[in-house]
Amino acid sequence: MSHTHHAFFHSRQQLLFAFSSLYVLGLILSHATLPPVHVWIIAAFFSVAMNFTYMIEAAYVGRWLRFEVVIAATLITASILGVLIHPLFAIAAIFAHGLWDIGKHRGAGVPFVSWYTLGCFVVDVTYSTVLLIYWVQTG
Repeated sequence: MSHTHHAFFHSRQQLLFAFSSLYVLGLILSHATLPPVHVWIIAAFFSVAMNFTYMIEAAYVGRWLRFEVVIAATLITASILGVLIHPLFAIAAIFAHGLWDIGKHRGAGVPFVSWYTLGCFVVDVTYSTVLLIYWVQTG
């Protein structure tokens, strides 16, 4: 279904900001309150969740959906492999999503609001770096 008006999140930026804030808060609270044994499950969960925003936007505007689904499916698969095989898959998926945010900021895929792509880049790179440090320290 193609829509000719503003994209879904472009016209609902307050909602996007609220969900983004809750996402970051949930991420912090999950790691702060759950036992360390759950670190990689939490990372995979939030990594999977972050991949739906751009697919929703692409589905709403009726363009770039296949492309966004391929990117998201790749990152979601890597996130799950982070739990099943090795944590570096989840770390790489989160970092790669940050790179994808920069790509989106530069015009790749479905157009998206720049404050979100840049903010998501910062969160993804920071989170993947913290996870990498945690993995190195805990082996």
